[in-house]
Amino acid sequence: MQNITYNFENLKQKLHKNYTEGKTTEEVAIVEERFTHTLGVVETAEKLARMYGADVEKARVAALLHDCAKFYKYNDFVNKYGIKIDEEILQYPKIIHSFIGAYIAKLEYGINDEDILNAIKYHTVAKPEMTLLEEVIYIADQIEPNRGDYINEIRNIIDSAISLHENNQILKVGKKSLDIALIEILRAKIRRVKERDEHVYFLTEKAYEWYIKKAL
Repeated sequence: MQNITYNFENLKQKLHKNYTEGKTTEEVAIVEERFTHTLGVVETAEKLARMYGADVEKARVAALLHDCAKFYKYNDFVNKYGIKIDEEILQYPKIIHSFIGAYIAKLEYGINDEDILNAIKYHTVAKPEMTLLEEVIYIADQIEPNRGDYINEIRNIIDSAISLHENNQILKVGKKSLDIALIEILRAKIRRVKERDEHVYFLTEKAYEWYIKKAL
């Protein structure tokens, strides 16, 4: 496990600049909405990390950069660095940014910590037996305060645990609430993909199966 310190504020300023530079007024409005989501994920990830014992600094950095590939022209970036993306991933447009994002975090933002890079890489698809940091980022991305009401039931699972933790009603929060939230998020995402008559990415299905078995 690497123990590297990153300047969070510098990363934040660079991310915002990269998001907004050269954009039209209409594009900036969209970017600012995305940035608000990102800051919500940072806030939520920090709370979860403190509560469940994950590395707080890594959680903040991974959360900040989890969507860093958004608004990039993927082909330009891939060609610039000679990166090869699995053909199967290219069949799922909504998840490409997480895999490209891990490369961007490393090559454009200087992140060399594999824990952080993997948390970015799997934040949309999940995978079996994720690390605690990967779980924290995956869940924080879904339940951050700016998400829609559709996620409220899952958000309430975590919010109840956070409330107990903050009021010192429990000394150490068990991981059960995190696992339950993870299962419910995976179930909801799989259902929504199928309702759109789209294919579920294989790692997402495997992750759901793995966490269901773990819960038995």
